[in-house]
Amino acid sequence: MKHPGFTTAHLGMLLWAMLIAASFAAAAQISQSIDPILLTGLRLLFCAVAFSPQLLLKGDSAMTARGLFGHGILGLLLAVYFGSLFEALRYTSAVNTGTMFTLVPLLTLVFETVLMPDSNLKQRVLPMLIAAAGAVLLVMKGSTHGDLPSLYALSVYGVGCLAMALYSPLSQRLKAGSLKGRGAVGMTFWNMLFGAVFLLGFCGLSGGWRTASLLTVSDFFWLVYLALFATLATFWLLHRAIGVIAPSSVISYIYLSTLFITMFHWFWWRQSPLLLEVVGATLVGIGMLALLMSSKRSMALAVKN
Repeated sequence: MKHPGFTTAHLGMLLWAMLIAASFAAAAQISQSIDPILLTGLRLLFCAVAFSPQLLLKGDSAMTARGLFGHGILGLLLAVYFGSLFEALRYTSAVNTGTMFTLVPLLTLVFETVLMPDSNLKQRVLPMLIAAAGAVLLVMKGSTHGDLPSLYALSVYGVGCLAMALYSPLSQRLKAGSLKGRGAVGMTFWNMLFGAVFLLGFCGLSGGWRTASLLTVSDFFWLVYLALFATLATFWLLHRAIGVIAPSSVISYIYLSTLFITMFHWFWWRQSPLLLEVVGATLVGIGMLALLMSSKRSMALAVKN
């Protein structure tokens, strides 16, 4: 499997952050009366279908029993994350879930320490903490006093955040074993397919599939858009970057998504920047620049060795 270059991988993740930021506005266009887990399952299924021709062209369709098991675990992690997010949103606000999600890169670093020991791990802790602090300030600007998450929502989404944090380092670990040689196309296709199976299976048991009759042409259009650009493209870019950039650094690009959303409000909606936003944006910029420099130094050392 051919990996992209250092600069290409980081530029790809910059695009990833932009696509993630744009997905929130697109998701808001879909009717709220449709079961969100059904919508996510369909998104993942559309991704797998759309990538199937590319999979055959790449010759990445061969699969062993161990490989299927590995993809099944990764697909289950995706299903757990999305399922926990939608369940938590029934009991708390998007601000609270957004704040909790800023912990995912730091949790990813913990899993990376266990699954992929590296002497350079400690160099990423401070930059990630700085970027995380900035992202929290950007997310919390919309919070209100007393808007605290329930213990149930905190616990449920906490499990989902752990699943998402485990996803990237476990992907890289499996690619060194049972999924060795599996490219970004194969990883994206199989993980999306298994994630869709788990989520749609849950909808079949819960009865959420009945809301499919409420889908309109407009809903279907936005669903396809989200599947192609907010899911398929982002996970392909993520898997393409893993292996060139450390998993914790890869997922840290979510902080840039938070920054892009804020900047969208500044420049598109002509909202005046708040002091809290300016401080948060500055911290995110400093933290991500430090992470970039750390990745560059690690790459230089790897080339020398």
